[in-house]
Amino acid sequence: MTMYETGDYLETNPDWHDEDGAWKAEQIAGMLQDHDIPLATVADVGCGAGRVLKTLAPHLPPEARMFGFDVAPAAIALAKSHESPQLHFETADFLADAHETFDLVLLMDVFEHVPDYLGFLESLRGHGRHFMFHIPLDMNMLHVMMDHQTKSRAQAGHLHYFSKSSALLTLEHAGYEVVDWRYTPVYKTAKARRSVLKRLIEGPRAIGGALFPDFAVRLLGGCSVLALARPRSAEPSLVA
Repeated sequence: MTMYETGDYLETNPDWHDEDGAWKAEQIAGMLQDHDIPLATVADVGCGAGRVLKTLAPHLPPEARMFGFDVAPAAIALAKSHESPQLHFETADFLADAHETFDLVLLMDVFEHVPDYLGFLESLRGHGRHFMFHIPLDMNMLHVMMDHQTKSRAQAGHLHYFSKSSALLTLEHAGYEVVDWRYTPVYKTAKARRSVLKRLIEGPRAIGGALFPDFAVRLLGGCSVLALARPRSAEPSLVA
């Protein structure tokens, strides 16, 4: 069994990152505003405590059906409090147990936890018409100098570390066409600002992000990447 199923992850993350859920939902809503995607069904894979779907619901068509899946019983126990006639959560392995093709599949900070992440992404393609991935960018100069990857593995369970380029190329390699992407300023979240060091470099991150975003993120980190993708067709990719 994994650390998510045994309860070990809950010991180091007692709220299952629930406080980040509303912020992530805002990033998703912002991306959806720029793209006309019919949304009758939405699945959140690795939904955790369910805050993302709960917060995202007002931004979706009122008839949209939403489903949250997680292998961790402890996370789903927290998510159940958010259920409604349109919103349902279940303890399940999405690849094994989902039996429909969803209009939008969300994976918010998920595949960096999966040992065979390429096989996972390839198998996932047939379960959705559109996908939205939120991917932590642990691979930057500041994090490497501070050996941040050790902390990411111990506390957050990250097994793989990405830059923006390697994250988007991973999606392409796994058979997706990246339709759009953007940086998400994780350093601005309330949780991140509890760290004194992160508050000290907030200014340089903001200035660098405004002037030279790619260079600033590679140097100082502080951002994740949000990517909207679909199973690849014969059309050319729009990745820049």
